[in-house]
Amino acid sequence: MGEKIRNKIWMILLLSVLVLSGCGFQEKEGERETPEQVLCQTMESLKELDLEKFNEYTDNYVGAERNWIGVVTRREYKVFSELQQPGFKGRKWYEANYKFAEKIVEHMTWEIKDVRQNGEKAEIDMEISNIDMQKVMGEYEILILENMLESGGSGIGQLIRDMLDLANGKEDLINLMDDVSSEQVCRMEVTVDVYQIEGRWQVNISDDFINAFMGNIMAEKYPEELEERINELTQKYEKKMEEWGEKTAEDVEKWMNSLGI
Repeated sequence: MGEKIRNKIWMILLLSVLVLSGCGFQEKEGERETPEQVLCQTMESLKELDLEKFNEYTDNYVGAERNWIGVVTRREYKVFSELQQPGFKGRKWYEANYKFAEKIVEHMTWEIKDVRQNGEKAEIDMEISNIDMQKVMGEYEILILENMLESGGSGIGQLIRDMLDLANGKEDLINLMDDVSSEQVCRMEVTVDVYQIEGRWQVNISDDFINAFMGNIMAEKYPEELEERINELTQKYEKKMEEWGEKTAEDVEKWMNSLGI
């Protein structure tokens, strides 16, 4: 029971949020001569949340859905899809996701370590430093479990309210990001693939690359102290559910007896 609850919470968190220093190179219009220069421009556009340029330098764009008359109703991207949907800009849902994205890239820095080019392909080793989202997400799961324990009944209603906040406002999550110390930095080494298409270099947006510039947000486990706290809260919630189930059964039995059933 507890493991299922944790898995559901984790999937909701990951899906909701997936809904990111300098290289010293200033690119001239239309000029992208080397894989390293393109990656530098990609990181700079990411830092500025200039998604139009970010998409230009990368293979972030996946495709589009159209209605029966051919009008685009949804665009799909590997990352930041929620910020690039037709007609969504300016809405509360958009503003919440944009604020979250700003927090993600606020402290992001990077350093290119090595470039290996072979014809139309290149591999670039880099180190990306950012806010430790592994810790933030662990703290957020703890907050959700604590809210469920403190609420009345089964706690499911509170979980739904927290998930609605995550989808529409992200206030609790952003507050936790603000609380993380500047010393609690996640440093990740990643190899980024860059390839030529139609004479221009393009950066591959892989899952490992996304995880690196988003502060290890996709980590399967949290730090040990957070895992212990989550397990403790999960056990308490299981006990609460058992007690709630027993009380509910007693209440139903009393109600049926009052009706003479």
